[in-house]
Amino acid sequence: MKTWKIALLGLGTVGSGVMTILHTHATRIEKQAGVKFEVVGVLVRDVKKPRRVKVKRELLTTEIETIWEKNPEIVIDAMGGISPALGYIEQAIERKCHVVSANKEMIAAYGTHLHRLADKNGVSLLYEASVGGGIPILNALSQLLKANRITRVYGILNGTTNYILTKMEEEGLTYQEALEQAQEFGFAEADPTADVEGYDAFNKIQIIANLCFGPDTPVLEQEREGIASITGEEMKVCEKLAYRIKLLASAERTDAGCCLRVVPTLVPYAHPLSGVKNECNGVFITGDVVGDVSFTGKGAGALPTGSAIVEDMLNIVRGWTFTPDKEGLMREDVEQSTGVEKVVLAFFTFSKQTNDSQKIRLISFLSGGEGFLHAVETVSSGSEVHVAAVISNPDVYALKALADDLQAELKLRPVLDERLSAAREDAAVLVK
Repeated sequence: MKTWKIALLGLGTVGSGVMTILHTHATRIEKQAGVKFEVVGVLVRDVKKPRRVKVKRELLTTEIETIWEKNPEIVIDAMGGISPALGYIEQAIERKCHVVSANKEMIAAYGTHLHRLADKNGVSLLYEASVGGGIPILNALSQLLKANRITRVYGILNGTTNYILTKMEEEGLTYQEALEQAQEFGFAEADPTADVEGYDAFNKIQIIANLCFGPDTPVLEQEREGIASITGEEMKVCEKLAYRIKLLASAERTDAGCCLRVVPTLVPYAHPLSGVKNECNGVFITGDVVGDVSFTGKGAGALPTGSAIVEDMLNIVRGWTFTPDKEGLMREDVEQSTGVEKVVLAFFTFSKQTNDSQKIRLISFLSGGEGFLHAVETVSSGSEVHVAAVISNPDVYALKALADDLQAELKLRPVLDERLSAAREDAAVLVK
């Protein structure tokens, strides 16, 4: 039975999960794959640091050259960050090592470069763990790309923000209270910026877009907004409208390129993503042949992420690698639009001292021809009144101008609700 020599770069949460699985599932792996995996070296910052998992002292080193002296066949990047990880992975590929990475920041920024380097050296590059933890999103996409042209991928890609929003809704916590609870339970870092400002989710959706649409497809639009501005009043008004707020990441093929977004979005109770709560992730994939495919599960943690890495190791044994879509844009893309209708929630915040004439002007505006009005709800809190309107095809500039004129704060949130298109069409038929 062949034994594959493994080098592990990093022994934190992810690296410990990999070592645990290789210890506890060694017999199963041998039976299923017909191979053995032997860890021949582990790169760490401090060899004396207490570990979550038992590792032989002689395997630990702080020097990358010691790792190369072991002649590994597969190198696992469980370090995170770009420096020094990128340099180590470049060296590994040039040494003809296959690479498995959980490093979302590096793959988002340098994935195209690393793919070209891997192709040049005839080795595999796999990074399932960089996006969905234990959810096999990238492997599913990689298989679907053989028969489908992926047109859209969207979902919840960050467990920290999903946990915070769940606690704000279900327990009435403020954003700060929910964040502190997430930190206490280990779902958020001491510095939560990458999660709560949307950087983590944006890296993940960028990796997905590069795989689905190819690195040469132009990015026409990109938007990133985190969850720090979401308030309890927004949660309450969304509840009245039968929506939940989720931080959704989306990559969509359009007429001439692709659009990438990570923004707080209203999701109807009827949509499966509405029920994805706490630290779980959920992703929808749309292909031109298969239609919609969905995945849910734990998107982080030592064992789920470690599981994704070990599965990638097994896929390397099978001779697999990720291959970004090479078609790019085709003629049918230029001639055919996705047809997705823009729907927003316009959330106005007024002082309770606002006079009736200003409120009447707002209602008159919303009832007028500036988009198609689906629903309006209000909530009060302290010295403020909040008016929320769900509108299709709104005149955003007119909404902002009105808010300025009325001295009201305005937030615009996208709405993920395909039912509204049908409602508008039905209304148009009645008018005729």
